[in-house]
Amino acid sequence: MSALSFVKSRSATGAAVPGTTVTVTETAIGVPTMALTSESSGASASPTHRTSTIHRSPCPRGGQGFKGNRYNNPARSAAVSCTRILSPAMVNVGAQFAPDVGFQDPWNWRNNRGTTGLNIRHKFVASYTYELPFGKGRCWMERIMRRCLLLALGLASWLTWAQQARFDSHHSSTVMVAMRDGVRLATDVYRPARAGRPVEGRFPVIIYRTPYNKNGLAKDAAFLARQGYVVLAQDCRGRFASEGRFYAFVNEGRDGYDTIEWAAAQPWSDGRVGTAGASYLAWDQYHAAMYRPPHLAAMFALVGGADFYQEYAYPGGAPNLGWPAWLLRSAATSREAAQAPESAARLQSILKDPWQWLALHPRQRLETFRNFPDHFRMYQDLLEHPEFDQAWRQRGFYVKGYYRDIKDVPTLLLSGWYDYFAEGVLENFQAFARLHKSPTYLIMGPWPHGTGAAQCGDADFGAQAALDQTRLMLEFFDHFLKGQPSNSLGREPVRYFLMGGGEGARGAGGRLRHGGQWRTASSWPPASVNTSRYYLAAGARLITQAPSEQGARSFVFDPDNPVPTIGGRYGVPGTPPCAQNQLCSPKIPGCKDARPLAEREDVLSYSTPPLETPIAIAGQIRVTLWVASDAPDTDFTAKLVDVYPDGYALILADGQIRMRYRESFSRPTPMKPGQPYCVQIPLGSTANLFARGHRIRLEVSSSNYPKFEPNPNTGEPVTAWTRRAKARNSVYHGGRRASFLELPVLTQVQ
Repeated sequence: MSALSFVKSRSATGAAVPGTTVTVTETAIGVPTMALTSESSGASASPTHRTSTIHRSPCPRGGQGFKGNRYNNPARSAAVSCTRILSPAMVNVGAQFAPDVGFQDPWNWRNNRGTTGLNIRHKFVASYTYELPFGKGRCWMERIMRRCLLLALGLASWLTWAQQARFDSHHSSTVMVAMRDGVRLATDVYRPARAGRPVEGRFPVIIYRTPYNKNGLAKDAAFLARQGYVVLAQDCRGRFASEGRFYAFVNEGRDGYDTIEWAAAQPWSDGRVGTAGASYLAWDQYHAAMYRPPHLAAMFALVGGADFYQEYAYPGGAPNLGWPAWLLRSAATSREAAQAPESAARLQSILKDPWQWLALHPRQRLETFRNFPDHFRMYQDLLEHPEFDQAWRQRGFYVKGYYRDIKDVPTLLLSGWYDYFAEGVLENFQAFARLHKSPTYLIMGPWPHGTGAAQCGDADFGAQAALDQTRLMLEFFDHFLKGQPSNSLGREPVRYFLMGGGEGARGAGGRLRHGGQWRTASSWPPASVNTSRYYLAAGARLITQAPSEQGARSFVFDPDNPVPTIGGRYGVPGTPPCAQNQLCSPKIPGCKDARPLAEREDVLSYSTPPLETPIAIAGQIRVTLWVASDAPDTDFTAKLVDVYPDGYALILADGQIRMRYRESFSRPTPMKPGQPYCVQIPLGSTANLFARGHRIRLEVSSSNYPKFEPNPNTGEPVTAWTRRAKARNSVYHGGRRASFLELPVLTQVQ
């Protein structure tokens, strides 16, 4: 490493001369370690000496800098542990400086005699030492010499940075990282390299922690390493190459904390650690952040929810069959499966065609996991806890219960309108924006759980709907871990896709051109939203005025002939995903004909007339129903649909309520046959433009299979029923029992 130094000191007879020595050392691309020394010398009766080493850990934000005499007055303690990301090569000493463009909060050192600003971008290879006098009477020649030399040093730094700004390859190795209890987790370390040789130096770190095999992260990890990051891809406890036993979600907090702090202490780390990943990999980021790792500096979390019970295990109190299917896939890649090929083959066979398995009684499905103890335990716990109890209030499953514990760091949250964790993502954003001082960003696209594409199910939203998430992640971390300017992170924290407005014709890929546009907002839901009610009325109508005359419609719900799931937020292999026409087909499991679902006898449909003017909505959809049943327990479902002039019925949102949980998800209460009850069904959030000529439709029923398991209608325990029965269910409208749909209507739409 080359080394340049410039030392200029002053002395005064009979008096102490305060001075500050700043040493900046850089290797490759990283954040410097700085030693900041203040000392008094000379005729002082009791000389004091304070040395403050600025380690690699988070700093004050928002341009606060280091104020007053805290760090350079020898009369006060100078112990500080702090790191700030500095940005390109510019050094200005001797006067207060203006920040570079794109660099908002430079470091400031102030003393009791004057102000000195130091702004050094960190991409260079050199070692510099300056002694900056603060005594009175500095001559103009000293100032000129100092500034000229430092300008030359800055130019040399910039040239060196330009030469090292890119890496042509990455270097990877696998280490076993010990957790606090001695369990070791397999961790792949990807480092910036040239010609396959790792570059020495300190770099920001990005961590992925996954239950899906760290090898699947190799592509993204290698890309980020070539951009100047050390990337860790780690198998979660009990998964693949890691030691220990696996229990989903519950161990990720402390393991995540230990991994973050281990990474920050390594010689290739500059101490700034970001976390990244989607779905489970986002949940484990939240969990680790609850323990506030000192070196956690930013989170890039995609499709990670807030309340696992409501969003995935028992939405609306009804068992979601997606979670048993997830456990089945996880067991098929477990340690036991690797050791018993025959058992693994049986699981894989079920996954190819899960319908017969899903049709089994929940207790019979449990036996499938008998040779897989970790997954047997998780599925058994699922069956034993159908209510929202302490099992679901653990940190790993219940992010919203621990918002105030989560560390305040810059965070980007991303999801889609057809993602089953969308509501949790929106709740997380609202909580972080309210509780944190660091910036929190939200991006909501027209996507399912796998985000970023321009198409979703049977709909094409246009090329503008696509998003390069890897580039977005790079820009996010470049901004918050390296201090570089950002183009994608705009002034407004919310960016959402308003679906609709397309021509409705079929595109080259055969999908419906539903279209849409990106919009921004300062909050979620947008401020320009008013709630409008659409009332259920006689004649299958949906109207804006509450009908005065009371009425009711009834249907028979048969749990052995449930309404098939066609699109929406949930599904299992074989069901059409995402945006779909609510039209049956022999190819769709559960369909026995090719009729629209709205024509089934157990589906009640309510529609507006064709719209004379477009209506745009953005926010959460709710349905309030007055209902009754001749059963002690049953379900009610609701679905919001955008109906095209030709009858194409595009699903936008849906939800359900298991009636025993109408008052509380913790304490079930049976129904009294024939008694009317008022219930509210959240359908989740969406953003859609109902175009002129379209109709707004609400479909009400009592099943949506295999999105969730049909209610046996007997009032028996949710997962231990012994028989099934038909139920006659009724929905009231008008008068004192008016049922209605609430839509968040945008008042300002172009």
